[in-house]
Amino acid sequence: MRDIYDKIKSIDGVEQAEMLTGPYDIMVVARAEEMTDITKAIMEKIRKIEGVEDTVTNIFIE
Repeated sequence: MRDIYDKIKSIDGVEQAEMLTGPYDIMVVARAEEMTDITKAIMEKIRKIEGVEDTVTNIFIE
């Protein structure tokens, strides 16, 4: 899990990443100007990291 955590923290736009206990292993806060940038980061970067099995996305609206 530490390797996945370190890879996620290095992705552009990731402001915070924390390892958790419970149903989720890692929670990430990322920021982007466009929704497409967040989608791209999830689909093309996070989900392609070896060991990532699934993601759940919740969007903060400012």
